Amino acid sequence: MQLFEVQHSEFREQRLTVEAAGWFRGPRLLLNGNIVPRQKGCYKVKSDSGAETTLRLKYNYLDPIPKIKIGEEVIELASSLKWYEYVWMNIPIVLMFIGGAIGGLVGALGANASGKIFRSDRGAVAKYGFSALITLGAFIAYVILPRYFSYSSVLCINET
Repeated sequence: MQLFEVQHSEFREQRLTVEAAGWFRGPRLLLNGNIVPRQKGCYKVKSDSGAETTLRLKYNYLDPIPKIKIGEEVIELASSLKWYEYVWMNIPIVLMFIGGAIGGLVGALGANASGKIFRSDRGAVAKYGFSALITLGAFIAYVILPRYFSYSSVLCINET
């Protein structure tokens, strides 16, 4: 669980933090350690002055760390990923186009896992190495899973 403290002039006395997205959920906004509920894509919180402030978390599926929009100001919690990092971590997405539903599932999970690796605190060589292993694992799973499903369906048919 990665937490990022938000530095903003309207929240100097309160602790405004963002929790990075998880495997099956988006990022969360926390105010003084309490999860702020999302309402129609926005978060409404009281600033230090007591005024209600609208916040938005902007993120994509591949990058678990969002940007936060407070009023009209956009704050980057971490530096943006480079274009070549996006290309590298999206290699498993190829399976979506050549592999049907199983390829789509395996490719999306592989790309998401690579995104989490690229946002970790590992060195560059480790990030690319682990991402390559994830990609290799996704392609192996793409080859094995259809065979498993077809074999198990043959067993079910033969039992009846």
